[in-house]
Amino acid sequence: MSQSSRFAVFGIGRYGTQIALALSAKGAEVFTFDVRPVRSESIKDDVALAVTLDSTDIKALETQRVQDMDAAIVAIGENFESTVLTALNLL
Repeated sequence: MSQSSRFAVFGIGRYGTQIALALSAKGAEVFTFDVRPVRSESIKDDVALAVTLDSTDIKALETQRVQDMDAAIVAIGENFESTVLTALNLL
């Protein structure tokens, strides 16, 4: 993985947190997004940026310039509708 790799991780539960931490440990620039402020707060010191937002809101995603990322991981496990809407918003 190149030092300049940029990843967006949506959903900072157990799975999303592990992905974000592993990518960050390998030198990637990791941006995390979760609807719950406590989750964003818990990972903010370990990633480049931790943002609290609703990823089903396309306007909110546009403000974060996720289109500039090398890849996005949708790790929202608790709400299938949110997973699908987030994935669609990233197209």
